[in-house]
Amino acid sequence: MNKKTVNDLIPYAYEALRESGIAKNGRIDKKYRSQISSFGAAITMGSLLSAIAFFSDEGSAEVDRQKLMDAILYILKNHKKCGDDIKKLYEYVNKQKNNSSNYKAQEDIINAAISLKLAMNLYTLE
Repeated sequence: MNKKTVNDLIPYAYEALRESGIAKNGRIDKKYRSQISSFGAAITMGSLLSAIAFFSDEGSAEVDRQKLMDAILYILKNHKKCGDDIKKLYEYVNKQKNNSSNYKAQEDIINAAISLKLAMNLYTLE
């Protein structure tokens, strides 16, 4: 985690919450906050690809976790970390997996997830 990078990403994260449909009328379901927290743990305990695959599946989660992946991708695109041709976060990571920049991609995603969690504080949690 890079504090300066996270601080720079917070404005993009604020927009991403609105654009992805997580924030509605200035409010966020607090379950999204717990889901984004567990995303970081999933990366640490497993791998980046497996965490993204898990969070891209709706499964039995109480909220649509795919919106979190979309929000992270929105942040990366607007911070010029990936191209506009990428439609899913999985695509971005999969392109990087055989590349030496895989570690950089993981760090960028973790920074985006942290900024997303911090930007949630700018909304009312319900």
